Amino acid sequence: MPQATESAAMPWLRRLGVTTPELVVVTDGRILAPHEPTFGPPWVVKPDIVGGGKGPAGLVHICRSSDELSAAVAATLRCGTPAVVEEYVEGGECCLSIALDEISYGAVVRASVAGGVGFDARQAAAVKVRLSEGLHDHEVVSLLDRADVKDRQLRSALAHALQILWTAFCAAEAVLVEVNPFRWDEQRLVAVGVAVEFDPHGRAAARGFRPDVLVEPVIAPHKAPSPREIAVREADAAEPHRPGVAFIELDGDVAYLISGRGAGLVGLDYLYEYGVLPACYLDASPGAGSAKVQALFRSALSVPGIRGALFGAAVLNLVDARELAQEFIQAAEAAGFDAGHVPTVVRLAGPHEAEAREMLKAGLPGALVLDRAASLEDACDLLISAMGRAPQAWEGFAR
Repeated sequence: MPQATESAAMPWLRRLGVTTPELVVVTDGRILAPHEPTFGPPWVVKPDIVGGGKGPAGLVHICRSSDELSAAVAATLRCGTPAVVEEYVEGGECCLSIALDEISYGAVVRASVAGGVGFDARQAAAVKVRLSEGLHDHEVVSLLDRADVKDRQLRSALAHALQILWTAFCAAEAVLVEVNPFRWDEQRLVAVGVAVEFDPHGRAAARGFRPDVLVEPVIAPHKAPSPREIAVREADAAEPHRPGVAFIELDGDVAYLISGRGAGLVGLDYLYEYGVLPACYLDASPGAGSAKVQALFRSALSVPGIRGALFGAAVLNLVDARELAQEFIQAAEAAGFDAGHVPTVVRLAGPHEAEAREMLKAGLPGALVLDRAASLEDACDLLISAMGRAPQAWEGFAR
């Protein structure tokens, strides 16, 4: 189906009345002029591809200096795509999505106060709307209530943006209009990521409401799931009554076991920014159960070629930290993972965290176990430093 790249979708949203960042497109034949960009720093650099193609693979760079900007643009161009340089927008992340539902001859409208790279909009609150009846105010109110949007200013901004997106969805005969994420800085709701798809058989009048430039997506060859991805899927399917888990194997060499979607994605971005490539992305909700958590942890620690491991959870994690520690120790033993030879940094917080740290020190000899005074960035820095040392040096470093 026809889709729009970042450089085409953002101006389209702006014409509709949605606030978007300033941006400049850089190609091999169109370099940045000395006065460009006229906004920032910092800047965001991303490939000029369709919004749904980014995934959790670290393709987005945050640059705080001209040298970082030049390097990020050059790296993006080497991937064979133009580079979009955007204004960096601070704020919390949320998302809105409207997707065609052919079964009910309507649309599924979703909203969430979470968002960002790797967030699946299907996890958001949703209402079904018949195209012939339109999106009414009471449905918007119900949706935002389900999404637990409490801030009155944010509710008003999301409601306004949703009505704009609904009008465009219908007028352009879209299949998908998804803004993920919006950034909210207490004053502005800014769309910083967008995916749009349109009915290829839409009426000529509908095509006039679409972005100026559309492309037919290139379908990548199907990548068979790895044995570790299959193991997690099977464990997840075996207990459908429990919260779900997810495991995505990447091309890096760091076993990445950070629970909590926000913290997980922040850590991913931080590692990529310093050239460290995670071997996986995982997600689990409280209550997933031992079998699912074990499958996640064992899979992460069993990816071939692992040179380091980072394990932890958010400070506000509600799971007993002792349970997480025990699951990790058992998974490491089952996977044959040796923290004495593979640099392993743990930053675990939550209920009973002090006891959990002592369990990890005893059950995972060689691991560097940090307390909550250390930030996630601190843990990443220590891992990056440790991975540059010889195994013997790491053993001394860990103590």
